[in-house]
Parts: sequence; structure tokens; C-alpha cells
Amino acid sequence: MQEKVRRAILSPGQSTLTIERSRFLGYAMPATDPEAAEAALRQIRDEHPQASHHCFGYRLGAGQERQSDDGEPQGTGGLPLLETLRRREIDAGVICVVRYYGGRKLGRPGLYRAYLGAGVAALDAASCGRLVPGTRYEAEVAHLERLPLERAVQEAHGVVLGESFAARVRVGFWLPQGSTPADLLRLAPSAGRAVAVGEETRAVPDQEGGGPA
Repeated sequence: MQEKVRRAILSPGQSTLTIERSRFLGYAMPATDPEAAEAALRQIRDEHPQASHHCFGYRLGAGQERQSDDGEPQGTGGLPLLETLRRREIDAGVICVVRYYGGRKLGRPGLYRAYLGAGVAALDAASCGRLVPGTRYEAEVAHLERLPLERAVQEAHGVVLGESFAARVRVGFWLPQGSTPADLLRLAPSAGRAVAVGEETRAVPDQEGGGPA
């Protein structure tokens, strides 16, 4: 069974929003499993021990979702953060928004908008993309065969990982799931000598403006 390509937060983003003297600090953070998600949340709590609330939502694929209002009225803190991840089709990542209470109540609609705004701004500041499963290969080729092989790898949406030069050239490369060296033979017959060395999931960032709205 093929592993699913997952959309993920690849690198963190932050935001700050002030409403009626309350400060909302947003954090969008990478996480691909519950342990990583909980570790990210512990770090935020440790950085803001005096905050009034630490609301969060996370998605980790395979139906793993969690959200917390952390003492705010039900559905006003964690839910808008979880819904933001759903709308952006992120299934590997965490959004946490920390609130420092400013002395004025915002009401349920105001709280929902505030947490939503801080969460969306943090996610906008983060780098998002796909976690693409694939396989690493190595091929030993003649010097004149190196560039055709590397061009073929790139045309197959793969990545050239490195080269070592001696009498011949050892080229390491990665191909996404569903592609094999056999697909490269038309452009690079030397790909037929490639040997699989391991499976690897790689982060592929969105092109500018290319992610889901």
C-alpha cells in the first residue's frame, strides 16, 4: 500500500494580535506525530508560563485531530485553529495561540475572531508544503553520463542528493513514490544501473502562491 502524500507545516511562523488590550500570540509549528505535537506545545507553555490561555489545534493525518480551548468558552479558542488547518488542508502541523488577558471581555464571537485571526496570520507566516514519500538511489556512471542522469532525475520531479568523483562518478538521487529509475532510461540509459538504498520522505515546499487558499 502506497504511503499518502501529506500537506504539512514545514517551518514555523508567528503572529501577534492585540484586541482590547488582550495580546494574542500565534504559533504555527511542524509536527508529524503526537509526540512532536505535544513537545511543541510544551515549549510554548514553557515560554509563556504567565499567559492566561494556551489554545491549540493540531492535525496529524490518519484522522488524528485534537483541539483545546484551555479555559476559554467552548469552541472559541481551539476550534478556529483546528478549522484553519482543515481549510488549508494541512494534516501534519500544530497551531497554538497564547492569550495574555487585557482586562476586557471580548465575548464568544470576539474571542473566536481573535483566535482565528492570530492562527491564520501565524500559518501565513509559516512555510507549508508536501511530505512526499519516495526512494533514495545511487548510480555509478561515466563522467559524460552524469549530467543526462541528473537532468532526467529533475524532470521526474526528483532530487539530486550528491556526487562523488573518481574514475567514475557516484550520483545519489531521490525519486518520489510512483517513479523508478526505469522511467529515466529514455533520457539517461545509465539510470538502469541505479540501486535503491532506502526509503525517504522529503519535504517539498509550496511554490509561491501555490498552496490551497
